[in-house]
Amino acid sequence: MEERTTMNIPVIALRGLTVFPDLTLSFDVEREISIYALDNAMENDRRLFLVTQKEISVADPTEEDLYRVGTICHILQIIKTSENSVRVIVEGEERARLHRMWQGKPFLQANVEVLEEEFPGKITPRVEAMLRRTYALFGAYKELAPQLSDDFIAAVLDCRDTGRLADLIAQNITLRHQDRQRVLEELNPVKRLRLLNDILAHEVEVISLEVELEQKVRSRVAQVQKDMILREQMKVLKHELGDDGDEEIEEYTEKIEKLKL
Repeated sequence: MEERTTMNIPVIALRGLTVFPDLTLSFDVEREISIYALDNAMENDRRLFLVTQKEISVADPTEEDLYRVGTICHILQIIKTSENSVRVIVEGEERARLHRMWQGKPFLQANVEVLEEEFPGKITPRVEAMLRRTYALFGAYKELAPQLSDDFIAAVLDCRDTGRLADLIAQNITLRHQDRQRVLEELNPVKRLRLLNDILAHEVEVISLEVELEQKVRSRVAQVQKDMILREQMKVLKHELGDDGDEEIEEYTEKIEKLKL
């Protein structure tokens, strides 16, 4: 039976963020328990277990408030941004599962088990077809989200590793943290990429509908503004021609008719 690697490690609970192995992430830390966790990690081997909260609004998370799977990370840099907060840059190392949170104060500390990723195997025609679908879906997403960086786009198009490609896209595009967590928890690289494709296809469909609705709203607003400008221009022309007295006659005629004299 294969021996499982476990360790005791300081924990930081992330709100709305997910970090993946072999990728870097920067985030701000303000909570006191998280600052203490950073201090402890820096005094030892600079390693942390980063795991996402189920609910962003929870201020003091307990074990029940956290997902079971997170990422063991190495601290690259800490930058003080204010009196009570710092910005942390980390690099993900490996997936891990939370066994038990055995300390809550002054910082979170847990026993975690390192998760071994399944071997991806060779690139078969089926896997090649899946990779091509990923590139096509990502291309469609890129057209709808032009704020993506050139470096990120190039990294996606150069990547042929199914598991890493899924992680790379999931961490760097706008997704719900629940969807990122689903990708993180899948240990089979091919299944992970298939899951990412489903999520990406859904995002492309939703964003396309959002863009279509936005264009319709803009068109409607533009038409209303155009109509208002034309009406105002007509009023000015009537006034210039001396025809604006007709409005007063119509107003008095309407009042007399309502009185039924």
